[in-house]
Order: sequence, then structure tokens, then C-alpha cells
Amino acid sequence: MFKKLFSKKEPKKYGPTEPIYPGELFEVSEITDDNGFFGFSNINKSYDNYPNKKYFPWWIQVTLELKDIDDRKMPTESEAQILNELEDKIEKFVAEKHKTHFIGRVTQNGFRDIIFYVDQPRFDQDKTNIFFDQIQEIRRINFTMEKDINWNNVSGLIK
Repeated sequence: MFKKLFSKKEPKKYGPTEPIYPGELFEVSEITDDNGFFGFSNINKSYDNYPNKKYFPWWIQVTLELKDIDDRKMPTESEAQILNELEDKIEKFVAEKHKTHFIGRVTQNGFRDIIFYVDQPRFDQDKTNIFFDQIQEIRRINFTMEKDINWNNVSGLIK
């Protein structure tokens, strides 16, 4: 009995629960509006009801402008290949200093949005400028980062 009273309790563990990375279950969906076809999304549905959102509160969206598009303002096959290569480079850059969750991408109306969540903003300003200037030579690009602890910015894509 005395052992139980005076025994050292294990400290409570705070932080994300396992698994930190829920796996990959990408789902391609067509996006429509009142006029019909609008674009496509390719979203990792493993993040539906993800319990660790608050530990990865920084939303990053990188938007690339498409150059070679079809009549629906979607990328041609050769354009898609360039976009996929740029996406890989961007994902690698973001993951260099961050615990990175790649949510997916949305391609619509002549643009591709690449969406991530990270734990903390750890970008070196000079290195980031150099990296995105190099991407800018290939495609016009916009980088957005904001705190979104409840992942509201992707609520239309995942639960």
C-alpha cells in the first residue's frame, strides 16, 4: 500500500498521438460549380478526422500558374509532368526543416494549389526566396502560410 502512495507517477505524455502520419489514401474527385466542370482535387483522405491537427497548425498553400492548358483550363500531359516535378521539389523543400503533412492538390481554372500542414514555421528567409525565385523562372508561383489550428482551410476537402 505504501508503495502505491509514494511511488513516482509517470508524467503525462503530451503531444501528437501515433501514428503521426496516418498513411496515404488519395482520392481524385471532380470539382463542379453551377456551370459544371471546375477542376480536380487529389486529396489524402487518411487525414479525415485526423486527431493531431492542433500539433500541425501551420497551413501552407503553394499555387502554380499553368501555362499549357486545354479548353477546360486543365494541364496538358506535358504540363502535368512539369507540375508534378515542381511539386516534388516543393514538397522536398518544405520537408527539409518541417514535420510535413501533404494533404494534396487542387487543379482548377489554370492553377494548381499544393497543400501542406507543418508543425512550426522554420523557413530561412534568404534560402526560401532563392528557392522560390528558381521556381518562378519556370512557373509563376504564390506561397501562402498562415496559422490554421483547426484546419479550416481544408474543411471542404477533408473532415
